Amino acid sequence: MLRVENLRITLRGTPIIRNLSFSLDRGEALGVVGESGSGKSMTALAIMGLLPGLMRAEGKVIFEGENLLDLDDDAMCLYRGRRIGMIFQEPMTALNPVHQVGDQIAETLVLHGLMDRVAALREATRLLDRVGIEDASRRVSSYPHELSGGQRQRVMIAMAMSCKPSLLIADEPTSALDVTVQSEILDLLRDLRLQEGMATLFISHDLAVIARIARRTLVLYGGAAMETGDTGVLLKSPRHPYTKGLLAALPHGHSRGTRLSPIPGFVPAAKHLAPGCPFHGRCPRGDETCADFPPPPSFEATTAWCFHPERGS
Repeated sequence: MLRVENLRITLRGTPIIRNLSFSLDRGEALGVVGESGSGKSMTALAIMGLLPGLMRAEGKVIFEGENLLDLDDDAMCLYRGRRIGMIFQEPMTALNPVHQVGDQIAETLVLHGLMDRVAALREATRLLDRVGIEDASRRVSSYPHELSGGQRQRVMIAMAMSCKPSLLIADEPTSALDVTVQSEILDLLRDLRLQEGMATLFISHDLAVIARIARRTLVLYGGAAMETGDTGVLLKSPRHPYTKGLLAALPHGHSRGTRLSPIPGFVPAAKHLAPGCPFHGRCPRGDETCADFPPPPSFEATTAWCFHPERGS
């Protein structure tokens, strides 16, 4: 249903996304994980046609047979919200503070010509109830500041689901929530995906969240794919040094009193990344070949773009 081929995003000639390719089947959940600045959100914005004005996207983003990168903004408006829904980061800033949440949900339905305003407001109430907001008939008239963080996130999900899209992009939808609310939101997204049969592109920096919601995982660093494969296999037996480093830095799996194992160094600015593997410079296995040439894919238990991958178990 979604096929991204050799996606390249540049900012004034500097590569932000480097020849990224992946696919997503109908009804499937794909997790995209990586540190801040790895290119996760830029990939999502490219799919939605919402890149900042100075950025340029090349390659192909094939959605239901149409290359979205070939469409102008008017044509993309037929896809945004209607066929592709998106849950943006930070629901307090994504929601308009001066409009009631019911109006904000109804607006999408009206703009796409699916309902008139009266019917759309009734549907907004139903959707709020569907995503687990109590007393939805009253909450539909609430303003964002009157809702908790978890309730605002549920409103964002209701908005993204309002037109019954076939693809839902969830960009860090649980990062600002406490553990209990996070668990409820993840359960809700899983149930909606299974019941509605929509595909989900789930973006997160949290491997534990990805493990819970995604069947397959794509690991990004410096705008390039590092590793991809079945989530359980990838987390159990990572083959790329970057994936292995991410897992080693997680708190769980360490006994009390032991130090975590952080990845040395820091994520450099895009213009300072090596022309080969962007992880070169922080990688314990890196050499001159890694710095100068993009690594080919290595196929085993997972696919790792690395000259010196670990052997899968």
